[in-house]
Amino acid sequence: MNEIGIIMPAYQPDEKAIRVIEELVQVHTGPIIVVDDGSDASYAFNKLDTFRQVTILRHAVNQGKGRALKTAFHYIYNEHPELRGVVTIDADGQHLTKDIMNIIHSLNESDDALILGSRDFSHKNVPLRSRFGNQCTKIIYRIMTRTRLSDTQTGLRGIPTKYLPQLLSIEGERFEYEMNVLAKLKDLKIPIVEVPIDTVYLEGNKSSHFRPLHDSFQVYKVFFLYAMTSGASFLIDLVLFMLFAKVFKIVAPMSFLIIATILARLLSSLFNYYINRHTVFKSGSRKSLYRYYLLAVFIMITSAGSVQLLYSEWLQNGEIILKILVDTTLFLLAFVVQRKWVFKKEKQIS
Repeated sequence: MNEIGIIMPAYQPDEKAIRVIEELVQVHTGPIIVVDDGSDASYAFNKLDTFRQVTILRHAVNQGKGRALKTAFHYIYNEHPELRGVVTIDADGQHLTKDIMNIIHSLNESDDALILGSRDFSHKNVPLRSRFGNQCTKIIYRIMTRTRLSDTQTGLRGIPTKYLPQLLSIEGERFEYEMNVLAKLKDLKIPIVEVPIDTVYLEGNKSSHFRPLHDSFQVYKVFFLYAMTSGASFLIDLVLFMLFAKVFKIVAPMSFLIIATILARLLSSLFNYYINRHTVFKSGSRKSLYRYYLLAVFIMITSAGSVQLLYSEWLQNGEIILKILVDTTLFLLAFVVQRKWVFKKEKQIS
């Protein structure tokens, strides 16, 4: 057990955080790193100084859970290279000591996997915002990575030390960092193992600093921005089509609809490409424009072909419903393909 360290990021914690540490030092002899993320002076972290194995790292001001985790990762990697892994825990008292020790045990038995302590959100004591948030995150995570997880918001994680440099390079300073880590694991070829843990919510989870609207947006930001730019591109396409149709109806009355459609789609797609590259995905090589239009052609052909096939085979009076279903599916597919291929970050050659 001595080869595993424990990390607790903490901001304005109450006595539950102290109690968790007090219980852990009774059963675990490895180092315990507590990151005081800019808490007020009134919060008694000095109570932990009496424990030999506890180290307190301090931020002068609150920088967020993601930054606190990265501070601990840096410290572990530089000061405790002998450790084979670390377990991250939350400071709200909702990770039981027995579950933390189970994650440590699972990490000791695995050389490569990142271990997730997964909760059961079907329990009656789970607050509605937590159940709803986890369900939304599960769906988006599955769309983004094609991977199923039962708990995407767990803070109880076992991480082999050899992965810390890769995790330090992942973007995110606050709650979104943990979701960003999960989203990158497949690309990094890091396997995931889920270990069931007790589902504990104390006092309606009021001690959590997670802000549902603000922090949920940070977690889902890329997908939300993608949806917003897609909607904006649709409106631009529609407005341009109307303008071009009015102009070319006089100049080319026999083909004005085709001309208006092509010009509107060309300009709206260039807008969509530029925004996706520079604002949504913030990456993309010289090949990205070529890849973008290959995907656009594929989506267009697939949409038309799928609607026609399904209409002729199964549904004779629901072409609009078919169009909505097919294009919604292709919209989600396009998000994954753009993220994974079109705007994939290219490795820097040193």
